[in-house]
Amino acid sequence: MSQRLAMLARYSDNQQRGTSIEDQLRVCREVARRHGLAVDDALIFVDFAITGRAKGEAKRKGFQALLKAWDANEFSVLIVDEFSRISRDGVTQAQLMRRLEDNQRVRMLTGNGVDTTRPNWQLQLGLEGLVSQQSGRDTKHRVVRGMVGQLERGYMIAAPAYGYTLKRELDAEGKHLGSHWVIDEPAAAVVRDIFARRDHGQSMHQIARDLNAAAVPTCHRDRKNEAEYWRPSRIRGILSNPVYKGEFIWNGSSTIRAQAKKEGRSLEQSIYARPELRLVSDEVWARCNAKTVSRSGYGGGKHALGGLVTCGCCGAILVLSCPAGGRSLYCARCTLAKAAAGLSERLTCTVAAAGVQVLLVEAARFFLTDDFVVAFKVSLHARLSGNGDAELKSARAELVRLERVQERFSRLMAASDEEDPVLIERYEEARGAARLQKRLVEELIAGAQALDRAAIEAQLQIDPRAVLDKLFEADLPPEHLRSVLARLFPEIVFEGKQSRHRSIFRVQFAPGAALAFASATSSVDNKPVELRFVLRYSPASHLCGIKEGKWRVEVLQ
Repeated sequence: MSQRLAMLARYSDNQQRGTSIEDQLRVCREVARRHGLAVDDALIFVDFAITGRAKGEAKRKGFQALLKAWDANEFSVLIVDEFSRISRDGVTQAQLMRRLEDNQRVRMLTGNGVDTTRPNWQLQLGLEGLVSQQSGRDTKHRVVRGMVGQLERGYMIAAPAYGYTLKRELDAEGKHLGSHWVIDEPAAAVVRDIFARRDHGQSMHQIARDLNAAAVPTCHRDRKNEAEYWRPSRIRGILSNPVYKGEFIWNGSSTIRAQAKKEGRSLEQSIYARPELRLVSDEVWARCNAKTVSRSGYGGGKHALGGLVTCGCCGAILVLSCPAGGRSLYCARCTLAKAAAGLSERLTCTVAAAGVQVLLVEAARFFLTDDFVVAFKVSLHARLSGNGDAELKSARAELVRLERVQERFSRLMAASDEEDPVLIERYEEARGAARLQKRLVEELIAGAQALDRAAIEAQLQIDPRAVLDKLFEADLPPEHLRSVLARLFPEIVFEGKQSRHRSIFRVQFAPGAALAFASATSSVDNKPVELRFVLRYSPASHLCGIKEGKWRVEVLQ
């Protein structure tokens, strides 16, 4: 009976030549000729630019078709150039060897001399499998080493993000040295617009809807190679990408982090400064990625106070009640905990949204006294005329302290006979803190935090109280007003009530943000100040001649 012959060829990635398939099949045909076997073109299976590791097997149509034909007994001889062309994964290799042992109707031949009809073929194939697995690990190590090396040399290693194009750098002989990202101005303008819209409080759904309405092209196409539309998830991906503030993070993608978490691996991230790629400031990027824009960090909300006030008991964001009867703020988490679990100590009282608006306006007045404004502007003037030596000296001293802490934990780990998980965790925390502080020192030395002199000069000429007094009277959309309030008041905490009409709040205020908002410039000093306030309500009383209720705000001593 004639033997039917199958052949399989594969090459791993686009960096290999497509002729690799042709070369492998040529070797397979030569093996078939030596054994007097006829080639059946219908049983030639190939996989192009797909890894032989387990993660690529589902995508390998040639490999899957081979297994299907194997199960259907469509061939009796399988020829490959070498065992690793079938798979480099240890589990898959073991399964293939079990197939060959259990179903001896199929004979496997390889270009490097394996023949499963010979004695001890399992030993030879097993050794080849181990070698191919290690070769795959070595290749992965070299690839990672090369990618990090390119980043260290100032090149980029991935396909450019939306807003950039790829520019290849060649040497005098035309050899590829590396690739740079270059700002693509039309697409970069779209990115800046997305950040501006989010900074003004728009939801990601609203941003996507407006871009689609304006027929702004996206950077991706679907599987049918048709242009896609903007989605909220794509907007979120752009907003969270640190490259737009001039940073590329090695091991920073969500895909890599998810894979590492699945495999139980810890990732060490490295930040590579790319100031030439900056499209937005650090301040704008941080605001657009903060959850103060909305409770979920994804939407926008329909009320100016949505997502701004937190519960002093559990730390949750207060939600707004229905408009009927007047808006009020309450903690849904505490309310549910008390109702469902009987936790009586939870904070379940409410406070009127109108009263919180009064609180914020009056709190700004308490913070922005004449003496405070004068003192703050004096500090700005000092920064304008200073050289930053004191800040750099302080940062260097803190770096020395953190490095000593890291070294102390390192010595403790070396002296320990067994691995101590707590000690390892403390060491990693100290190491991370030292790395961040070192980066801060480098930025200060390099002038990355150079003062915006124009902004300071503009802020020295403005009185923020004139603008803040009319904040709630301004004709701003609720989402825009919320974004402004989030900048002015980094933290608003509802601590509870002393009585029915006496509410206690802890409020942080950022005077630098107030000056920036009033002068339409970027913030120079973001350090907040904090006070506690009593919000009092005097209800209407016909007996006392009070026609309508009034709100009063007092500083809690």
